[in-house]
Amino acid sequence: MAVPLILKRVATGFVIRKAISKDVKNAEIPPSAVNKIKRGLGNFAKGIVIKTQTNSKEVIRKVNKFESALERAIDKGIKQAGFQLLDIIRTKTEKGIDFNSKPFAPYSEGYLKRLQKEGKETNVDLWYSGKMLGALTPNQAITKTGKHKITLGFARAEERNKALWNQVVNSPKREFFGFNNRTEKIINKSFNQFIEKELKRARI
Repeated sequence: MAVPLILKRVATGFVIRKAISKDVKNAEIPPSAVNKIKRGLGNFAKGIVIKTQTNSKEVIRKVNKFESALERAIDKGIKQAGFQLLDIIRTKTEKGIDFNSKPFAPYSEGYLKRLQKEGKETNVDLWYSGKMLGALTPNQAITKTGKHKITLGFARAEERNKALWNQVVNSPKREFFGFNNRTEKIINKSFNQFIEKELKRARI
């Protein structure tokens, strides 16, 4: 069905509408017109060719600018994520809950008597001298350890040992240093929003 329609369309352009509209089989089409029709069909078979002109250097420059902006944004975003996690850990610990939002095991009677004797708070918040949790600050606890990678930890051995005692060694354990799936989703959402804002600010 397609070929006759094409033939008719091409032939009509050569003022032979009358010849093929009445009787295509018996119509006498000049050889020159037939050749033009064949060339037209050949070109049609090749399909449509789209030619474009682009400034490749400008495109490359913008791509490079985008990559640079993205690299910087990710680095900043990772640090922000570290700040946010530190804040969540400290807040949960002060509330007396572990990283899974479960209440800490109560202090032993002996430890409670010691706290009372020394006039300290008896809340189970891992705050005796305040040095361990006080060490969880961005300057002390966050270290860049690779491309788009940071590590949270305790810089001083004394505070690291206290954390290890609470987290791993002591029985019952009070696991304050970590994060669960819910916290991860919260931080991921904040990270994505931060990256989006940074890229908009770059105006690429």
